[in-house]
Amino acid sequence: MAQSDIQGIVGQQTTAGAGVRIAIAASRTGALVIQDQITQWAVDGRLFHAQQGNANTRLAWTETAYDEDQPQFAIRVPTGRSIIPVSLAITVEIQAGTFTYFTWSTATNDIGNGTSTDLTISNMRSDAPHTSSCVARSLYTGNATAATGLKEVKRWVDPHVTAAGSRSDYDWNIRTAAAIPVLVGPATLQMHTHATTSDAEGYLEAVWAEFETSALVAT
Repeated sequence: MAQSDIQGIVGQQTTAGAGVRIAIAASRTGALVIQDQITQWAVDGRLFHAQQGNANTRLAWTETAYDEDQPQFAIRVPTGRSIIPVSLAITVEIQAGTFTYFTWSTATNDIGNGTSTDLTISNMRSDAPHTSSCVARSLYTGNATAATGLKEVKRWVDPHVTAAGSRSDYDWNIRTAAAIPVLVGPATLQMHTHATTSDAEGYLEAVWAEFETSALVAT
């Protein structure tokens, strides 16, 4: 029997207009092969991306002291949508401060725009079959709405005083995470970074899966 004769897509499920496909195939030895869930989200066009910094133009995170109401990056999740972070990556090019802190956290409300800059959200599938309902914001310099239910997800502290020899990459990945947050809107995913004497400069890449809430969780 040819390989093409034993491969197929099965398990079609439709919930609130959002199709969930499970790709199943059989190997030549008869072993069952199920496509990875995150790969399936990508294939279905359910992964989205936002970034700070571009090409070789780094961004300066401006906080030199922690301010809960002024995150340096935020994804605002509206009512009716839910997201699951997949990859949260920070790359530092310049780090002059003593003890630079990077903290990812979630809130149980939409913190709004405050005074911040809009970021572009792109679908990870090149033909963009779906559009994100979230809003990505950068560098809050005026207070957002106070976060409720604030929960820290991941923290890094770099004790190096100068860039030479200091760590440059801070990555959270769903495949290796011990705990995975699910943000049911209204909610916010945010990153705070600050240093005791000077801000860091670099790049941030965030990727998340996004769905209508009714297609992802029972409420």
